[in-house]
Amino acid sequence: MHDTDVTLESRSAARAEIKVCRLDGSQVPVRLRLLGYNGCEFESSERFATGEQISIHVYRMGWIRTRVLSQRAGIVEAEFDKHCPV
Repeated sequence: MHDTDVTLESRSAARAEIKVCRLDGSQVPVRLRLLGYNGCEFESSERFATGEQISIHVYRMGWIRTRVLSQRAGIVEAEFDKHCPV
């Protein structure tokens, strides 16, 4: 896992832009905390339901479908959809 400081508000070329999109098409600003092979962890002021399907967009890497595992104190843990073509 890699610890990063990435936000939607940051437009620096040195930082990747992260977008989280819900199934209804709405986008949520997040700060990516950890990114690994099986999943990720991000901070958000929005609430996510356990099991909710979301898509995460990493600048220059594309969209990845994920499922929310848990959320505690604004920290959301999600696992990547293993059947998602990346």
